[in-house]
Amino acid sequence: MAPQVVLITGCSAGIGLATAVCLAAEKQHEFKVYATMRNLGSKGKLEAAAGSSLNKTLFIRELDVTKQDTISSVVDEILRENGRIDVLVNNAGFSGVDAIDKRSIEWCQSLMDTNYWGVVRCTRAVLPPMKKQKSGRILNVSSVSGILGTPFYATYASSKFAVEGFSESIAAVLRDGYNIRVSIVEPGPVVTDLMTNLVTNLEEHAAGFNDDKLKEMYLAQAKNMQPIVDMVAQSTNEIAKLHLEIILSENPHLRYQTSPAMTKMVADKLKDPTTDALLDALKQYGS
Repeated sequence: MAPQVVLITGCSAGIGLATAVCLAAEKQHEFKVYATMRNLGSKGKLEAAAGSSLNKTLFIRELDVTKQDTISSVVDEILRENGRIDVLVNNAGFSGVDAIDKRSIEWCQSLMDTNYWGVVRCTRAVLPPMKKQKSGRILNVSSVSGILGTPFYATYASSKFAVEGFSESIAAVLRDGYNIRVSIVEPGPVVTDLMTNLVTNLEEHAAGFNDDKLKEMYLAQAKNMQPIVDMVAQSTNEIAKLHLEIILSENPHLRYQTSPAMTKMVADKLKDPTTDALLDALKQYGS
């Protein structure tokens, strides 16, 4: 039986790297993984982690989710070599503190272009072959911040809310019309270089705040949240294993939270249609 052909974005580090390595090394079910990243100059960490899978079941390619020509080039190559694409994992993205009006509109648009429009571009690129073969899996890596708007991360949360809405809207149509299954993956804190930077350089991130009250509120929240983040943070390998489970599931869910703690957070919001409790989120931090 031919291996499942997988395209993953954002594989230079973090969840994308772990997922690519996990699938490429899987023995019970064969995968041929195209692990992509915006800049091939950043491929060293993935090459080292891939080990013996490199250029056998794991192939590294350059793909920038904000540039359609790079997406089309990789998708065309995959189709020439394999005739199909079975799985797309939309993982590429970035985050940053914005404190409502700290960042420029250009920065906000750049984040949205990667985190949301990148998902849309890549999804559109794989849909023609998936529709033709009447099968496919699309995993969109969102965040619990796509359900719960995290204070001081307004643009990041907005990008993930957009991914959630897009995924939810297309899921039933693609399932019922073409046997293509869409799943949303909602991690909380994950131990990556990105998270480490966000939680260890608090004063640096607060330096550009345009008023003292915002800075005070941000630092209070961040410092008080740190013990909670440390307690619930997951490894990238845990997320990668969940991705494998979703891909292999005969009837995957629309949404997956990646830990019981994240499931509880989402459930607590959704059980109250007013979601008024979210407005009290900052009170415990003395703001």
